[in-house]
Amino acid sequence: MPALTLLMHKSQHLAEGTSLAVILPTTALGAYRYARRGSVRWAAAAAVGGAAAVTGFATAHVALRLPGSLLRDLFACFLLFLAWRTASAARGGPPGSAAPSPARRPSWLRRQAVAGQAGIGLATGALAGLLGVGGGTIVIPGLVLLYDFTAQAAQGTSLAALVLSSASGAAGYAVAGSVDWVAAAALFVGAAVTVPLGARIAHRLPDRQLRRIFAAFLVAVAAAEVASRL
Repeated sequence: MPALTLLMHKSQHLAEGTSLAVILPTTALGAYRYARRGSVRWAAAAAVGGAAAVTGFATAHVALRLPGSLLRDLFACFLLFLAWRTASAARGGPPGSAAPSPARRPSWLRRQAVAGQAGIGLATGALAGLLGVGGGTIVIPGLVLLYDFTAQAAQGTSLAALVLSSASGAAGYAVAGSVDWVAAAALFVGAAVTVPLGARIAHRLPDRQLRRIFAAFLVAVAAAEVASRL
């Protein structure tokens, strides 16, 4: 989305709708790549994605009624918060090294985890529809910090869940005519080339280093958003 507003000079609303339209096929491709490496937890993906689809459509209509400048400010603040949380986790070491596998957990604890992951999904859909952001900026930190996922498993699960949430949010913007389909198609072609490479690199990097890279990326995007307003 920052590429659409900062480089292509699209309005905030049009950028958010177009971003979600690009995210849908891109995440499907990315989820397939991660699934082939066994890095998708399907039960969590279903819980997060299903819940996100509920709120994504509704909040897209809310966003269309808010000033674009407010949405950009909220987006930048949100990215900075996530960068701080992700960097903090990297300094403390990768959580989950001794966490029991989902199959070994008591049934009541597994049910509790599904409910919590659905809560992440509701927040994901709300923020995706409101800010046009992908699940990676919401789901990955949530799964890593709260459910002891490794960075690779969190990324793969996030991509699988985002197929549902991005479809819901994109539909909300498309109904209002706030999707640039030509730009979306062009951006998807570029993403289709780079997603396989990104997945390959992610599986070769140490977990802690991957978190630091993700945190630095979030800070850079937030800084660009703020600088564009000056």
